Amino acid sequence: MIKKIIISGILLFTVSVGFAQSDTVKVVGAEEQEAEKAYNSGLQFFQEKKYQSAIEAFTKTISMKPNFDKAFYNRALTFIEMGKNQEALADLDRTISLKDSSDLALVQRAALLLKSGKGQEAEKDIKKALTLNAKNADAFYQYGVIKMTQGDYKGALEAYNKAIQINPEFAFAFNDRAGAKKMLKDLDGSIDDYVRASNLSPKSAFIFNNLGSAYRQKKITDKAIENYNKAIQLKPDYFVAYNNRGLAKLDKNDLEGAIADFNKATQIKQDYAFAYNNLSAVHYRKKNYQDAVNDCNKAIQYNANYGEAYLNRGISKEMMKDFDGACSDFKKANALGINRAKQYFDVCN
Repeated sequence: MIKKIIISGILLFTVSVGFAQSDTVKVVGAEEQEAEKAYNSGLQFFQEKKYQSAIEAFTKTISMKPNFDKAFYNRALTFIEMGKNQEALADLDRTISLKDSSDLALVQRAALLLKSGKGQEAEKDIKKALTLNAKNADAFYQYGVIKMTQGDYKGALEAYNKAIQINPEFAFAFNDRAGAKKMLKDLDGSIDDYVRASNLSPKSAFIFNNLGSAYRQKKITDKAIENYNKAIQLKPDYFVAYNNRGLAKLDKNDLEGAIADFNKATQIKQDYAFAYNNLSAVHYRKKNYQDAVNDCNKAIQYNANYGEAYLNRGISKEMMKDFDGACSDFKKANALGINRAKQYFDVCN
């Protein structure tokens, strides 16, 4: 039986967007003037990415104007940038309670709800936002993200189309529409959209990574590597791009180049199980079976439920005549959902 090593798939990234509302507070009186000053300082700190200072400024504003919805909204955006999603949700809830027509806050809350696995609640918020403002490109974009998580790629495509119709320079919508087209097997359309996205946002490393992965799937390997190179130039610690470039080099049978990239990925992110699994594939090709087993051990150390790593380790163990160990790994891989592991159960007889 011919046995093929499994290598970890291409990794793609999407992004959600949000912007601080930049209008200033128009108030009179000493305390209200102080509130205006604090609010505008918060906006400035946000733009400068001084997020803790922005939080303090918006909090000061709220202490003087407790019903000022824009201060809650912008503090929520700041919390999002800081990764404090629960605090952000609380502020978005407050924004919406103060101004029920706040489609911007509904979009941001939908994004956070989706991240926490509350897809139905997120979709409800987006539909309400679109009812309030049918020209909200961010709402259509987020609706596309929701549809992607539901596996409704045609629905996602329609949503991204509407976002782009409203905002023809919406780089992230082009990026995510490319992902939807890729899932619908329209690789040429996917590549075209990634190119558009990269032209609109030439400093976004993840877009070049995604473009590289589309070229790799199209088997245009040199173009794939070229775009992974751009991603790494923009973000030198981009371990995902190193991993993906290693896969492309493996496609070209550049084994040493692939090893170098997978090793670099693990240097940047020590617990990156995908790269260890991919290293095992290279060592298997080089017939260094013990090294392949060691790499799988690392992958499993960092992800005990990594079925592909158990399968790959079993294949290498079989080549080393460790039939009992191979059998155990094949059964574990099958238990973890790798159905093709059943093909190798002959070693258990």
